Amino acid sequence: MTRRFQSIGLLVGLAAVVLPVVGPAADVSQGAIQLVRSAEQDISAQRGKAAIEKLQQAADMAPEWYVPPARLATAYQICGMETAALQQYMRVQRISLERYDPGSGFNSEVRQLLAEAEGYMSLLVNRTRRQGGRRLLYTHPQMAVVGRRHALEMRDKDYFSHDSPTPSRRTIVDRFRLVFPFRPRVLGENLSRRWRRGQGYTLSLAKIRASYKDLLGSHGHRRTILLPELTHLGIGIAVNDKGDYWVSQIFADMTGHPEY
Repeated sequence: MTRRFQSIGLLVGLAAVVLPVVGPAADVSQGAIQLVRSAEQDISAQRGKAAIEKLQQAADMAPEWYVPPARLATAYQICGMETAALQQYMRVQRISLERYDPGSGFNSEVRQLLAEAEGYMSLLVNRTRRQGGRRLLYTHPQMAVVGRRHALEMRDKDYFSHDSPTPSRRTIVDRFRLVFPFRPRVLGENLSRRWRRGQGYTLSLAKIRASYKDLLGSHGHRRTILLPELTHLGIGIAVNDKGDYWVSQIFADMTGHPEY
């Protein structure tokens, strides 16, 4: 059967409105928060090993908090430990699916597959940024929700566009504001989909790698992926019963919007 691939990209600059992102759970201790803050300074200085030790402690102290694994993934990748990094990227995506997007309608088996595919796409994005000398992006489970819900709507309403037919979800700015109480200074969206004519399960890590390679082959998509001022990343994927899939990569500059 013939595989089919399609992609589009969008990058917009926006005025910043400083409001807080949803913070950590009430039971996150100040000790865990201080460890994460110190580890973020280590990551900025490319001290990956020092960051890993602190973030592992923070993760033990606050096992339900998504921030330590999101930072651990980048710290491991700075150190070239991509297998360990991938496990943390997948962990953030599982948190996204289970805690922030439980109404997505996927069963547990598909959620696990999506977490693996989304986490792997996150790894590939930061691999490209590392090779290009850019700062690595922190994955954000709520940004993944923004992307996943758009991917789901494209699947269910049979369209492929940055513009939704639903008025409240028309643009990427609208969709972002449905999840976050602010507009970031820079917001980007890359979309892709892959499907077959006839039967045959399409979603796999090999196909995700192929989709990512196709995106990198486009100047506009690659430019968005490598944009220097970005700080955060959200990957959302929707899949149908045949395994055909829709991918939304969400990129943002979250400067001025603390997560905790």
